Amino acid sequence: MNKNKSKKYFNLSDRQIEVLNMVANGLTNKQIGQKLFTTERTVKAHLTEIYTLLDVSNRAQAIAVAIKRNII
Repeated sequence: MNKNKSKKYFNLSDRQIEVLNMVANGLTNKQIGQKLFTTERTVKAHLTEIYTLLDVSNRAQAIAVAIKRNII
């Protein structure tokens, strides 16, 4: 499955993919917010939605599923 199909399958937005990539690269919510010119609260909201869409409960699981499903 290519990345576009995986992204559509999980209904992840481009911004959510961007956040997920930053999480995978070890950035904190605060660092992600700074890079995206948004608040830490917005980053947390993105992560909550990502966890729901991927059916996971934390960052490590989200990264594992995203790699396994070729999302990132």
